Amino acid sequence: MIQESSTCCRRHLDNTGLVPEAVALIRKTKSNTNKIERNELLSSLDDLKITFKRLQLMLDEANQRSAIDFDVSDRLTDEQHFILTGITKDNFHDLCSRIPSSSLRHTQLRSAKQAIGCLLVKLRLGLSNSALATLFSLPDVKAASRILESARVSLMDHFVPRHLGFEHISRRDVIDEHTRPLAKRLFTSPGDDKAILILDGTYIYVQKSANNIVQRRTFSVHKGRPLVKPMMIVSTDGYIISAIGPYMADYKNNDASMTKHIILNNREGVTDWLEPHDVLIVDRGFRDCLPLLSRLGYEAYMPAFLKKADKQLTTTEANLTRFVTKIRWVVESANGRIKTWRFFDHVVPNSMLPIVGDLFSIVCALINAYRPLLVRDVSNDNKVADIMLNLMNESNKLKDYINSLNNERMSNLKWTQIDANNAVYDFPILSLEQLNEITLGWFQLKQAKRYTMEHLSKDGSFTVQIAKQRADILRARIQSRHRAAVTYNLYIQYSTAKIEGWYCECFSGGRIIGCCSHIASVLWYLALARYMPKHLRQRSNSYLDILDDARDYSDLSDDDSEEEDSQALYMLV
Repeated sequence: MIQESSTCCRRHLDNTGLVPEAVALIRKTKSNTNKIERNELLSSLDDLKITFKRLQLMLDEANQRSAIDFDVSDRLTDEQHFILTGITKDNFHDLCSRIPSSSLRHTQLRSAKQAIGCLLVKLRLGLSNSALATLFSLPDVKAASRILESARVSLMDHFVPRHLGFEHISRRDVIDEHTRPLAKRLFTSPGDDKAILILDGTYIYVQKSANNIVQRRTFSVHKGRPLVKPMMIVSTDGYIISAIGPYMADYKNNDASMTKHIILNNREGVTDWLEPHDVLIVDRGFRDCLPLLSRLGYEAYMPAFLKKADKQLTTTEANLTRFVTKIRWVVESANGRIKTWRFFDHVVPNSMLPIVGDLFSIVCALINAYRPLLVRDVSNDNKVADIMLNLMNESNKLKDYINSLNNERMSNLKWTQIDANNAVYDFPILSLEQLNEITLGWFQLKQAKRYTMEHLSKDGSFTVQIAKQRADILRARIQSRHRAAVTYNLYIQYSTAKIEGWYCECFSGGRIIGCCSHIASVLWYLALARYMPKHLRQRSNSYLDILDDARDYSDLSDDDSEEEDSQALYMLV
């Protein structure tokens, strides 16, 4: 205590009061007890009581607050917002600001932000309504259902129409702002003013239904389980133009049938939006609707089909197929991005079938509004287009050479098996960027590591074959990742400076516009990975040692010997 009549010079003070040295000096010179006036003591106790009441009120409010609270902006970090909702904190506040208070009112049970946050958490994490009721301190599951319904309706009315559907964006904007230069170069001529769209049907797994008709109509023979199918329509940079559906999953609702339904019924005014000669890039599942699209004046491009009795696409067919896949991958990535909202990666309860299309549209709109485009860097598009167009009509000389040897049995090359780790020293060393210039895509290089790890033996050897007659050609045999009984021979021609040519016996291995993943795996290992062991580390290698294999089992010996150990077990290797 400092007496009321005490004085102090300025050098013992700072902005907060007495400096620590002054306090220490007082403690040394003054006794531990002092006098205080009655009124002063009562005033201090009143202040202390007010402070305690304020703290108790804050504690009570904290206890009543839900575990996830979107009303207090500082309660969640930006990273936590993204984990819970799939969008950042600023994105979330922007989303909430677009919903008028007349559409989503603040109630005693929840605020508008809490309602929207509750819906986004359900979509992002795939939680049940009972789990949401616990996290948001709701009285019961019905309250959670009502909140989700209110938020869904508001977002569908005021947010989704601005960011999804053919009515939210003009054809001109798609051509000018969402069409890659690479797509224009590959599928249009100079001076053309064509929109280029990519179509693909995706899927959402649903529960088995007790209604036999619903079960039949939603059962997919292809996937072997019940599901529903939205039709995705995206631009060449990954922007989602529309998501129509969902459709049933039986044989009457394949991708071609869904496209016919959309076009002939002018869903979302699609035929008013499109113009003759616009380009539609599709997969092989759209084959049956190509005549309709052609009759309406649209130009459709699809990967080539294998002709009867053929085992491999021709070089020209494989090259043109690469044109399609080089552009079409964005729709697959868009589908994968949607599945990061775990609601669509899980099995959806049949009770939510009436609104699953709305929920899918909400996520698509969120991606369009707040996520970056899948293709942002187009600086190399013209360079890649030049390479692809120049090679379009070229033949695969190495393929022709290998086929000529196969036709002339007496002149076949004599192959010698070697370990590439300790040989093929004249194989060119390439960077990842140089390998990408050969593959013309990162997908093949991502697959390369997986093929390589399977091809490596337990002792780390990587087996290839070389021909004594042609030191510039090597051969390898790579296991198919789809079928255990299938392997492919591949051939690589090289010099010390560069890769001269390649050919694989797989479905599309004859192309020279890029290469298949089998060839990429050998190139990746010989030109890069064997010099950088860190690339060959794969944690999943140890998984096979952890899991049991039913092929390794014991059986009773069929030896008729009367020895005591005649019933001994032996291992079948």
